[in-house]
Amino acid sequence: MRGDEGLSRSVSAVRQLFDAAACSCALANPDGSSLSFAAAEGIGAGAIIGVEVPVDRGLVGWAAMSGQPVGVSDVRADPRFARDIAERTGYVPTTILAAPFFDSAWDVLGVIEVLDPGVTAPGNWALDVLGTLAAMFPPLLATNVVTPADLRLAQLGRRVSELVQAHHE
Repeated sequence: MRGDEGLSRSVSAVRQLFDAAACSCALANPDGSSLSFAAAEGIGAGAIIGVEVPVDRGLVGWAAMSGQPVGVSDVRADPRFARDIAERTGYVPTTILAAPFFDSAWDVLGVIEVLDPGVTAPGNWALDVLGTLAAMFPPLLATNVVTPADLRLAQLGRRVSELVQAHHE
């Protein structure tokens, strides 16, 4: 399996886990000045692939620059939101969750972004889960192979999501 296939499958799994309208992954360019969307699924996915965003733009850029996950429930009210980029994809979300992931030297490799998640839970549950999942992306980029452990972790993530949803229904 090629690395981009593993990345695409992981983005798909994250989208399903969050019951989101869309999910994407942007990778940091070698000089760190911008992010390029390398994988996406959901509304606007075809339009976002290949789009390059400077790290000083958008919530995806903010997550990369700060090294912190970010969740915004009303992006229209947040000055960091890059509406023009969203409009080019044909989909302007209401809610965005974004979490960076790092290499072994703690340099940002990229950001995973979830648009309009359907999963709701009190507190920062969704953002905490996304941050944990983001930490699993670097091996996909390095090994180009999805291991049985990766598959078990994805199953565990789905089960945790099911349990949380059942608890809040």
